[in-house]
Amino acid sequence: MASFVQYLGHAGFIVQHGGVKILIDPWFHSAFLHSWFPYPDNRHLLSEVRSERFNYLYVSHAHEDHYDERLLRMLDRSVTVIAPKYRSKGMVRRFHGLGFGNVIALDHQESHELTPGFVATMYLDTSHKEDSGLLLDMNGFRLLDLNDCNTPMSELPKQVDLLAAQFSGAMWYPGCYDYPPEVMQKKVDSVRHALMDTLYRKVKLTNAKAYIPSAGPPCFLDPVLERHNDRQRTIFPQWEDVADAFRKACPHVEVLRIYPGDSVRIEGARPVVDRMSGARTHEDVREYRQRRRDEWGEFYAAPESPITSDEIAGYFSRLQRRNNHLLQDFHKDIRLSSGGRLWSIRLGGTAEPLVIEGEEQNEPEYTIVLSPRVLRALLDGGTGWEEALLSMRLALHREPDVFDLRFMSLLRYGDEPVQTLQLVRDQSVTETIERDGLRMQRFCPHAGEDLTHAIIRDGIIECPRHHWQWDARTGKCLAGGNLRLRVEVLEVERTDPEIEEGA
Repeated sequence: MASFVQYLGHAGFIVQHGGVKILIDPWFHSAFLHSWFPYPDNRHLLSEVRSERFNYLYVSHAHEDHYDERLLRMLDRSVTVIAPKYRSKGMVRRFHGLGFGNVIALDHQESHELTPGFVATMYLDTSHKEDSGLLLDMNGFRLLDLNDCNTPMSELPKQVDLLAAQFSGAMWYPGCYDYPPEVMQKKVDSVRHALMDTLYRKVKLTNAKAYIPSAGPPCFLDPVLERHNDRQRTIFPQWEDVADAFRKACPHVEVLRIYPGDSVRIEGARPVVDRMSGARTHEDVREYRQRRRDEWGEFYAAPESPITSDEIAGYFSRLQRRNNHLLQDFHKDIRLSSGGRLWSIRLGGTAEPLVIEGEEQNEPEYTIVLSPRVLRALLDGGTGWEEALLSMRLALHREPDVFDLRFMSLLRYGDEPVQTLQLVRDQSVTETIERDGLRMQRFCPHAGEDLTHAIIRDGIIECPRHHWQWDARTGKCLAGGNLRLRVEVLEVERTDPEIEEGA
């Protein structure tokens, strides 16, 4: 029986080998407070996915453009779920909660035979983040689906025949920040360059022979968010915007530019593209917006309800109590602005957060502007900060303009204290490496990337994942955030000049 990889759009695939089918990251409905939609529209494939019988289901992580709960509730519960074994056990809990009884949790680099000759191996982001990718070996043909996962580069598998990985952005920075246009464009260009550089490294380190552009970009149908569809001035390019740069950086890699419904047949060791008749290759956003009006309009359906200072104080008190391990020696003043009201919030240490409405304490380091609908969803647990930030329905200002890992981690991961606890552990890891006359900590203090592959030149150490930079002599962070790198300059062994002369 033939082996094939059918593309469902974004990061979604159906892979078949040896009569076994695995459904991967199917996304069809609006995500992140009804702000993200697949691009191009893949809804014409929904009935096929709903009616198909799959042997296995794999969802890489909990972001709603991968974990489409509305779609998952439509699937046959007898399917076997391959779930990443995160420290929080979050994905396993989610699937059990949906009624999937057969869940196999795989740890980093752990394998499971789907059928003879068809083996799945899990690859995790081993830092505090919960992302995963999957390597599928089909009688020696190796498909690596990394979606937007950043497994440490030193642990990526080698000799990959077909790589599917992110090329477009999937975060709120810098788009949610209130930068002037010229500053915004510089930051956008920097992020786009970093994303592509990371992709080139993944391609080269895995020795990928062919590449499928995937995991982006989304489309924003709510007219309020229209500006984020600008493919030149945002971190959400289409493949055609970056294809020339990829071709120059990876000239020997075949690019399989496929669209929702297209398939890749595996003939021996060679992938062959089969086009779906009438497949959507682009969208008129105005028409797309009209087709999905009821869905993006759901964000505005419920009436706005009043918010009290007691609710905000209670929310941040709970968040802080659950993450005291993260907040030792931590102090930060933030401001929430919502519906014409202001709250000043002082966070830090083990004390209860101070929340005062309409009165300034100190000049806030972070200001967050959000609608009462978004704030209500956060306070009631209908969404988390990660999802709210990704929705692009917030505006942010920070002074100084420096990324604060602990504060953002409190917001993004505070509902899963296992993740913030791992962040604290990551900061205390003492393992070191020696390179270029330096002894430095092995793992990046930001997101845990293995600095074995760091760029070291002109007295600067640069992380290969998010491109943070440090002074190679002092460890001071020069770009990216405010975390120091533990580094020391090694003594250079001097040769005795008399012996050298006599040699």
